[in-house]
Amino acid sequence: MSKESKFLKDIVKKAHALLTEKFNTESKGGENDLVTTLDLEIERFLINEIKKQYSDFDIVSEEFNTNNKITKNCFIIDPIDGTINFANNLPLWGIQIACVKNGKTIASVISLPRINEFYYADETGAYLNDTKISVNEVPIKNALYSIDGNNNLPSMQRMRKYTSNRRNFGGVCISMSFVASGRIHGAVFRSNKPWDYEPGLFICKMAGASIKSIDGFHAAAMNKEFLDILELETAKKQNISNIFVLHSLNGDTLKMWGQDIKETFGEKEIDVIMPEFPIRENSRYEKFKEILEFYITNGKLNTNSIVVAHSIGNAYFIRFCKEFNYIPKAYIAVAPGAIYEYPSTRNDYTMEVKKQSYLKKDALDYINNISSIKYCLYSDENDNNIEKFTKFLNDTNAKGVYLKYYNHFDGYHRIYKIPELIELINELL
Repeated sequence: MSKESKFLKDIVKKAHALLTEKFNTESKGGENDLVTTLDLEIERFLINEIKKQYSDFDIVSEEFNTNNKITKNCFIIDPIDGTINFANNLPLWGIQIACVKNGKTIASVISLPRINEFYYADETGAYLNDTKISVNEVPIKNALYSIDGNNNLPSMQRMRKYTSNRRNFGGVCISMSFVASGRIHGAVFRSNKPWDYEPGLFICKMAGASIKSIDGFHAAAMNKEFLDILELETAKKQNISNIFVLHSLNGDTLKMWGQDIKETFGEKEIDVIMPEFPIRENSRYEKFKEILEFYITNGKLNTNSIVVAHSIGNAYFIRFCKEFNYIPKAYIAVAPGAIYEYPSTRNDYTMEVKKQSYLKKDALDYINNISSIKYCLYSDENDNNIEKFTKFLNDTNAKGVYLKYYNHFDGYHRIYKIPELIELINELL
């Protein structure tokens, strides 16, 4: 047993003493993303123990050091993987940690206290409760696999032609441990948090599994044939556009045709990002800019993005493009009338918001001079009160085709689904 392996085993076993049934739970901000007081306490304990003996090593951890970057020499810590299981008294959760030295993972531990299983691995192999373990190979049609992470259902549907045997354990520590011990035959993690996948991947590797770790796909399988199948059907496609849907004022976009876009293209493994801007009288360009600047900074909003904006969102987005010298792959303006100033007798928050959306000539010229983003949609009604949608390519001067207000539904215009919009995005992709 290596020095690092023994060290990890010792500190994780000491951390067991911190486990108690008394803890508090709170949201970390994302939907279904929880943290407990025990997550924080265990992580602090492990970091302190590491710093006593490895003060020159970095820490990459879920709660306190979350930059997702594995360095040349570091410890990767997940104090409780499967926190939702833990918080609901399901026994499928664990403490896991890995050691990276000179750029290579050399030791890791996964402890599953509630089922009395302690996994560890180093250069000598992988072990469960001090007994050496290895993967179990079966015919592909009999293979049992799991997928954790983002947007799993479409991947599982594509896997049905090979095997319909699938599980979701709610913790990557469980699925990777079960591959290493031969209980299941493949495990996929569709996200990029190293504290979730790295300890388990190393244990699987040392148990004889084929492994692969690329952006959005971190997997272990009983053999390379099954790993290749998992990659083909469950790995996120690279270098594909994402879609931004920008609502404004009333926020209807998110619940109506924006949701239609999200459902349609989400099934195709395409990211649809729908930032939630303040609505109605709180709809201010400064907040709009702050939110989009975050996506520019983290690379989500980039030159390969397709942007769909609605009403005042168009004017805000054009201002943003001019200020940041940003050009998306394509820009689709829905109900673009708010780009232009036009007479109105209204004197309410709607007009107050619109006043800050009117564009200066330099911003309009900026958009008009970019040939790749001249798309426009508008809605109108015919005599039978049925909405018609028309597509104007190479036309940004849309003053005469802005969306007319409808009187037949709460006094506001409402757009439910726009088939032409889906078709246009498909063309652009």
